[in-house]
Amino acid sequence: MVPSDASIALNSILGSRKLLGSCIERVVTGLETAKFCCVTDIPIKDLPSHAPYYGNFAIGFKAEAIHRTFLPVMYVPTQSMPVVEKMVPNPRLTEMAFDSLRYQGAFQEQQAARLLSLAAHQKEAVKEPDREALQGFLMNFVKVTKFDVSPENTFYREREWRNIGDFSFAFDDVAAVVVPASFLPGVRDFLDKEGYPRSISLIAWEFVENA
Repeated sequence: MVPSDASIALNSILGSRKLLGSCIERVVTGLETAKFCCVTDIPIKDLPSHAPYYGNFAIGFKAEAIHRTFLPVMYVPTQSMPVVEKMVPNPRLTEMAFDSLRYQGAFQEQQAARLLSLAAHQKEAVKEPDREALQGFLMNFVKVTKFDVSPENTFYREREWRNIGDFSFAFDDVAAVVVPASFLPGVRDFLDKEGYPRSISLIAWEFVENA
């Protein structure tokens, strides 16, 4: 994210004292979460792992403020998903049938019809996520994923907490703000102007990055 854009976003959040619930995530095909906002529960020293995605700016909220309304995301490995089994026409024969329809002529049409008939009689089991088993409030906190050992795909880097809808916070709910060193004076002036307590820690991104 461009620093100037990140700075604008930071001021917008701090000025409105609100995180907008504008995110939607697909749980499985045909099933999406309600709109939510999210935070991450990682040590401040590990913020650089988020920088490629969210920029060098961060707001640190007090734990009690987050625990009032946010819930941790439940990560479900793909192979552990609840599934239902249904019978579908043989996909290979079906594909051959549609290939036949690419060419005009009575023979091709007859061949396609024969293949579709065979496919319907030679059904195969296909397992799909059971949407009914995932519906309800808790579905909004389910994230189907597959973690691995690469840094960008580990559970440790993610650790997401979600709040359904907008999250409005108070001045005292903010514990720290992290920005590049060159932005520190402007952020301090902005916080003073908005009425935030002077006890909020302002931390230079470079300090975090070199910790």
